[in-house]
Amino acid sequence: MLESSSSVSIGLKCSWNGISKQGININNCDQSILEEELILLSGPYGDDVAFVKQSNDQIIIGLSDGVSGNRHHGLDPYKFAHTLISSCAQETDQIQGSSSMRGLVHRAIRCVEKRSIFGSATLCLLSIDKRCSYLRSLNIGDSGFMLIRQNKLIVRSHPQYHRGSSPFQLSSIPTTQVFSSNTTRLYHDKPSDGEYIEQNLEIGDLLLIASDGLFDNLYEDFIVQIINNHLDEQISVESLQNICQMLVQSACHARIKRDDILVLLFCVVPCSLKSTSEKNGKTTKSSSCSSSDSSLSCILVEQEEIEQEEKEDEDEEEESFDLFIFKDTN
Repeated sequence: MLESSSSVSIGLKCSWNGISKQGININNCDQSILEEELILLSGPYGDDVAFVKQSNDQIIIGLSDGVSGNRHHGLDPYKFAHTLISSCAQETDQIQGSSSMRGLVHRAIRCVEKRSIFGSATLCLLSIDKRCSYLRSLNIGDSGFMLIRQNKLIVRSHPQYHRGSSPFQLSSIPTTQVFSSNTTRLYHDKPSDGEYIEQNLEIGDLLLIASDGLFDNLYEDFIVQIINNHLDEQISVESLQNICQMLVQSACHARIKRDDILVLLFCVVPCSLKSTSEKNGKTTKSSSCSSSDSSLSCILVEQEEIEQEEKEDEDEEEESFDLFIFKDTN
């Protein structure tokens, strides 16, 4: 069993950007919602949906890409991907290994089926143990992630395909005769079919998770080159924002395959084990926000910043956010 070797755990700086295959990237009030340590990204990114959720012990990141071909069968790929991601985000169990991560996905699919929402989607799921600086990942299909350390690609998930270009996909299929036949080509892969990876994390590591709209249009070497060339020494949120935007723009210009694109970029930073709510006993405050790109950024705050904020507000009755601060750079 993994144990923390230090009283300091890890947190994340993050930024994101994306665009639909129609080229639409506009403000949408349903696009980015924060509900007590939960960010849900959906709307302007076509059928691509993602979430970031944290607790005191772990951070879970998920990205799903609804299979657009299902529209030919009268199914809504966005609705399926959105429901799948929302169901994953509702899970609260601590992920300890491959079985618990696959179990989370299995329960999420059952929730989708119970709601009679049909379709299929790829899924890339990351679990970060904040106390042990440890990454676990489960990837089903052709979305994926990259881990970059000291300018070098350390880990890359591998896309999974059936014959042709059909990616592995989680699905909920109607029990009608037309969908029972093979002519629909709706695959029914299982969480156990996904690629599972474990990896230690270090301060300064960069994690990129994206839909196939990025990886199908840019070689991984070029992705790493863009990141390395535009990352400042402080690894500021502004540079993460610029990189996400540049990756999306570069993929759009290449357009080898016209597709929705959603990119999230994270930097591993040190963070105290003690959360704001544990220290001052206050209830966490929920909020909501809207953004079409990375101008709205999420930063996990280090303990020194929390203490400074509490000192400035000690005579006020306002509640502070638990680890998440949102900055509008516009």
